[in-house]
Amino acid sequence: MSRHILSLSPEQLTAFDLDAFVDHAERLNQRNRETFTKAFPKASSRWLSHYHFCPQAIEFTSEGHVDGGLSWLVGATVDFSFTRSLCAPYYGSRGAHCYDPASLIMLEMATKVDQYVDYARFCRDLHDHDKGRRYRQLAGLHEHVPGEDDLCHFRYRIGDAVIDQITAVAVDFLAHFGLIQGELLSTDGQLEASYSRYKGCTYACEGCQAFHLSEADRQALGEQLQGGAKRLQLTCPFPEVVEKVREATAKKGDPKEPKVALLEIETVAEKQASTTHRQHVADLLGLPQDEVPPLRIKWCHLSQDAEGELIGSCPKMPSDLEAKIGVHIDTKHPDQIEKVFGYLRLTTTDLNPELGLELPLGSSTYPGNTTEGTQFVAHRSKLAVPVRPGQTHLGDSGNDATANYEWLHDHGAIAVFAYNRRNEQGQSYDMPSMRPPCGIAATTKTARPMPRVAVCVTPMATTTRRRAGSMSVAYHVHPRNNSTVHTAMASWATVTA
Repeated sequence: MSRHILSLSPEQLTAFDLDAFVDHAERLNQRNRETFTKAFPKASSRWLSHYHFCPQAIEFTSEGHVDGGLSWLVGATVDFSFTRSLCAPYYGSRGAHCYDPASLIMLEMATKVDQYVDYARFCRDLHDHDKGRRYRQLAGLHEHVPGEDDLCHFRYRIGDAVIDQITAVAVDFLAHFGLIQGELLSTDGQLEASYSRYKGCTYACEGCQAFHLSEADRQALGEQLQGGAKRLQLTCPFPEVVEKVREATAKKGDPKEPKVALLEIETVAEKQASTTHRQHVADLLGLPQDEVPPLRIKWCHLSQDAEGELIGSCPKMPSDLEAKIGVHIDTKHPDQIEKVFGYLRLTTTDLNPELGLELPLGSSTYPGNTTEGTQFVAHRSKLAVPVRPGQTHLGDSGNDATANYEWLHDHGAIAVFAYNRRNEQGQSYDMPSMRPPCGIAATTKTARPMPRVAVCVTPMATTTRRRAGSMSVAYHVHPRNNSTVHTAMASWATVTA
């Protein structure tokens, strides 16, 4: 692994040495003890683990790395006992035994700083006698060791709010220590696949798991069977979904109604037929058994409740109902797009060029079909680092939306977003024949193609000198084409490097 060499003065190095880090961590621990005082409701005798913070020795390897990794550095200096207070509203005094929330938060931290891609790989190491020894020691695990189900259920239990609060504490600590400056930020969106498999319906909901069918539906299924159909299906029982599918297919010139397949059979010879299957189909469809042809059931999504009413379930319902389909450029074939069934994760990172650091400030997760730029303001508003005058925000073309420019401008910040030609009503401004609203073509001396060539060089509302053919343009009229950082300027290359 290559390492960058930074030219830092002795004063700068002293400010970030291990002793300074430990001193800041001690002050953070004391502040957290005084701030988060709500008692955890469940008695400690009913905990499956007992987290107890005890400062540990920190040693370095011959290569200069912390012995035990970053998780050991954090776990040996930062007290996570305060997280019990944050998790207290989500637990009760009754119920079964539970793991100490501080233990699980400690493990959650370890998965992130040690860069595990999922709980499965982390838990394999956690349960390993040697690899998991440090993790178990920091988290206070003895007889009981949690698995990936325990960690996953814990995340669902406490929700995003607690994670955001803990992240805010960590960001505040790094900001006071001086590693986070909050002057240059970058927000990026990434599609992440769900572990659930997409089964063909974009509009699946909880109601797809079980919906009542009328006698008319039962009769229609019986008529299909008697007509020789092998797959029995009905129109989707949710009118709003039917309307959405009609509109979507009408754009392609062939409007269709979505169908829900409920039963598939194969007809066989009388000797090969299953009497049990034949009787089951007769009972479901309300037919005499002699009117049901010899068959075997391949699969069935029909059942009956206690009153005999017919219940259907959609086979296209995925196990993860929150995940949706999003698209991005295929990394293996850049000229194609790839569909991903999962989630959009927005992450904002603090960039510290002086120290060569990129530290995440927080993440937000949305369904995969979310348009990235529509959530920028909501995501940025919840981060611990506030928006302040002079702060520069980098982003890809997904954030190139007027509302984002206006929101940052109102807070005195500077937006540097890559140009998105899809946001133009007509011809895009990065075409050679187009000029930006001010009338000044933004070009470079080398005529090198730029990612965004039509941004006005200065805020035109304050421009006092005009070139021939140009006009003064106020910021609120063309916020996307009015920036203090322009693609033809050296500052663009500096902030986007």
